[in-house]
Amino acid sequence: MAVMFAWFGVMNFTPVGTGITESWLSNHAFLSGVANQSASAARALGIYQLVAAALIAAPLPGAGLRRIGFGMFGLYAAIALTLMLTNPVWLEAEGGFPAIGSGQGILKYIAMLGLALWAGSFENSRMFSSRYSDMRLWSQPVMWAGLFLVLLWIGGMKFTASEAAGIEPLVTTHLIFSWMTPLMGLQNTSYVIGVIELVTALALTGFWFHRGAYRAGLFLSAITFVLTLSFLVSFSGSWSADLGGFPALGRSGHFLLKDLPLLAVVLALWAETGPEGTRRGR
Repeated sequence: MAVMFAWFGVMNFTPVGTGITESWLSNHAFLSGVANQSASAARALGIYQLVAAALIAAPLPGAGLRRIGFGMFGLYAAIALTLMLTNPVWLEAEGGFPAIGSGQGILKYIAMLGLALWAGSFENSRMFSSRYSDMRLWSQPVMWAGLFLVLLWIGGMKFTASEAAGIEPLVTTHLIFSWMTPLMGLQNTSYVIGVIELVTALALTGFWFHRGAYRAGLFLSAITFVLTLSFLVSFSGSWSADLGGFPALGRSGHFLLKDLPLLAVVLALWAETGPEGTRRGR
């Protein structure tokens, strides 16, 4: 959480951050009037993210300030989710809703919101305290829903031509995936990835009734997010060429880096199925 927010915060002081902020503000039902102030808005947002990251990551005495950081993160995630209702996040080339386009990155904030609730629910600074509150219990379905929707929705999109075209530069430059396209073609490669993501989503439904299936889904989710994060290394488009490349994130890099807190969500949910977890009986 802290790494993502700190990185995004720094990027909001660059033209890349300004451009991303402007694209969302200009299409916002209530904030389009301030789109001409995107640079100032991006800097303000950057300060907010850097403060939250510092509160979450700094070795502060006690957990009070850390919980404030988690609260700031959760508030940001909740507000970001409103963009699903105020911006053109659907692919018109695929007939609009439910064919999701730019909304894929926003969708990830559901799980992040749950992560903020979960992390902020602990009563002291030890992140794996045996004590828990109702918020710790309720945060888990939110985290689960975020993972499930991301994998189900984005997995389903892999069966469209638009999504296949979108992942082409990613899979063709990656050591693990590059052999697939010459062997079976781009669309079939997209199908295979989509099937894996849908199977993972199906296994995650074990959250409600079968711990073995659920843990298998979490394991597959972790592999998915680790592989997605590896695109930051293999795909040069993750970095802004105008700003000299790494460590300056491009738009694609912003999208890929969001899988870092999603990986944390998987680890949090896995911990909750263990001996000290609140869902150990599942």
